[in-house]
Amino acid sequence: MFERDVYHHYQLYCEGKRSISGYRYFVSGGEPYLVVPQKKITIDRIEEIMYFSDYLRYKGESGIAGLFPTMTNMPNANIEGESILLFKIEQSERDASEKKPMGEELALFHRNGKDLPPPPVPTESYLFGSWAVLWMNRVDQAKEWYQEVFAKPVKNEFDTLFLTTFPYFEGLSENAIQYIIDYNLEDSMREEEGPSIVHERFQENSWLQYDNDYVKLPTGWVLDHPVRDMAEWIRSCVYQRNFSPESVTTFLDEYEKVTPLKREGWRLLYGRLLFPVWYYDMIENHYKNEREIGKELSQHTFTEYLLREEQNEAFLRSFFPMIGLPADRLQIPVVDWLIPN
Repeated sequence: MFERDVYHHYQLYCEGKRSISGYRYFVSGGEPYLVVPQKKITIDRIEEIMYFSDYLRYKGESGIAGLFPTMTNMPNANIEGESILLFKIEQSERDASEKKPMGEELALFHRNGKDLPPPPVPTESYLFGSWAVLWMNRVDQAKEWYQEVFAKPVKNEFDTLFLTTFPYFEGLSENAIQYIIDYNLEDSMREEEGPSIVHERFQENSWLQYDNDYVKLPTGWVLDHPVRDMAEWIRSCVYQRNFSPESVTTFLDEYEKVTPLKREGWRLLYGRLLFPVWYYDMIENHYKNEREIGKELSQHTFTEYLLREEQNEAFLRSFFPMIGLPADRLQIPVVDWLIPN
């Protein structure tokens, strides 16, 4: 049925089918294609990411997966009862020796993503300078859920974990929000870094590995400060079971080979690391999901992250000494509860 639907909508024969990083993948006529579930990606959003992709290609960015339209020139199609987007993978012209480390490649991506002319369609993806407001809204929503869950006569294990941990994470969030508000009042006017094309949640697996090169899917791209990607990549490492601080210092060194961070950038990076983004992502995904499918897995993941929160706190406490940055001399504030006794 998959092969029949693909041929019906795209006139492509599936010569080989497998999975890459959780996405269905096939080859047709020697060209590789990737099947991405459309989910909540609207038509306006599709136009926007195509605009981002065209701009990055114009700036010379390689590895961008291109949206492949149907025979009727539609951006999406129904394959096996699911609405999908089909992306064609660009054949790499680089050999393995030319592949850059993640930090360098990300810095070059950000450099190419700067100075984007205003999109032709209204965008909700412009997040530059709005972290504090967005975070306050997320905390307020969590407070509402807290009251609702607290009033439930029967609570499941996820509910209990949420009720137990939310006061702690609410405190962390308030620290992070105040840190960013202070930054906006004191340093934002001195920050020379403008918005770039970045990722909503950049992690090690955000770029797929294919043919000795990176494949960059545009579906999660937004416009924001480049340190957003750096912070989210670091965060994804910190919560791994076998986390090594050296992976963070190596990544930052790679990035700074291309684009050194200034004082304001370091402060903003630290501020984003303070906010427990993962916590709100997980409770929102859980309580907005009306179906029971996947909730057991989300509970397991939630528990795993909670168990590693102490690891994250230790990392935040040692962050500036670890990377060799004299925060006191550069007058980068460190929140009180993280200052070693």
